[in-house]
Amino acid sequence: MVGRDKVKIQFLDDQRLALAWVTRDQISERPVGPANDVPSHLHLAIFDAHTGHQIGNHEWPCSSFGVNFAYTASGQWLLLSDQTVTLYSSSFDEVRDLDNIRTESRGTFISASGRTFLTRVQDSHGAWSAQLRDSSSFEVLDSWNDARSAKFHLTYSDHFILGQIINSQQFQNLYLKKVGGDWKSYSISVPSSHPPGKIGYGFVNDVTVAAFSGSQMVLETVEGVELLNSTLPEDSLFLPTWSATATSTGGERFAVILNRLRGLNNPSLDLYPDPSDDRVVVYSISKRSPIYSVKVKGTSWWVAQTHPVWNVIALSPNGQLLGIVSDEGLRVYVLPSGA
Repeated sequence: MVGRDKVKIQFLDDQRLALAWVTRDQISERPVGPANDVPSHLHLAIFDAHTGHQIGNHEWPCSSFGVNFAYTASGQWLLLSDQTVTLYSSSFDEVRDLDNIRTESRGTFISASGRTFLTRVQDSHGAWSAQLRDSSSFEVLDSWNDARSAKFHLTYSDHFILGQIINSQQFQNLYLKKVGGDWKSYSISVPSSHPPGKIGYGFVNDVTVAAFSGSQMVLETVEGVELLNSTLPEDSLFLPTWSATATSTGGERFAVILNRLRGLNNPSLDLYPDPSDDRVVVYSISKRSPIYSVKVKGTSWWVAQTHPVWNVIALSPNGQLLGIVSDEGLRVYVLPSGA
């Protein structure tokens, strides 16, 4: 999501990157929230990834919450605002739109390749169905509305959809379907000692799924071939959510923001530690290992912070550049060459 206190970053190609953020059109005296949305604008700035020079900009009117934005594989702009998805050309002309839809707020707005996106639509009888669509034509590639899948938390690639029933007491309780096929029971080799519903999942490319829980991360193909099964660099580190990751559209690398707990842990005083960003780690799928790590600033009990502290990451399509935008500014790192 794009918010007032957080900027989204995305590489357009191996030479350019874009930043997007939302500002309100006027300052409201009342708290801003879902009950009192206010007119806002989404701002876009395009930079040369190597020199840092700004080479373009644009803005769109939007709502003040629930806004998302992505650059597609066809070189177009996909904007979600006020339950409407609109596609714009590379020169910002409106191409088409889709009204009265929802997207996966807990997962990715668009697939790792930028070719597909997932929507939920409601029919005239109030029943919801999920639809995987082409990000350029908006063509429906697959659709489902069975009772079981209505409970799923979904993550997806261009050809596979993975569903997890979060509140189930059964371990994992995963289902996988190929586009156009049926749901089939699925499992991935995360130890069963992890609590049900506490394991997160995401696609790092079209056929590879990452599973994470606590300090452990596992990579497996949809056919069940294990590529990586290891602990994170330190036992105290963890990946809080798949939305804090970035993938290269080439599908060879992915990056994660790892957290650690910081603060006092004194239940008798009702004091508990909070998750705080600690570092960004880049993984190579072909090498089956991390290839780069950099520390980032996180929230701290011990330092006076007058504004929100945050970090958002992106990888270039070829996986050679890592971009980190934060409350402190924008940084771009050249990563080790090779796979």
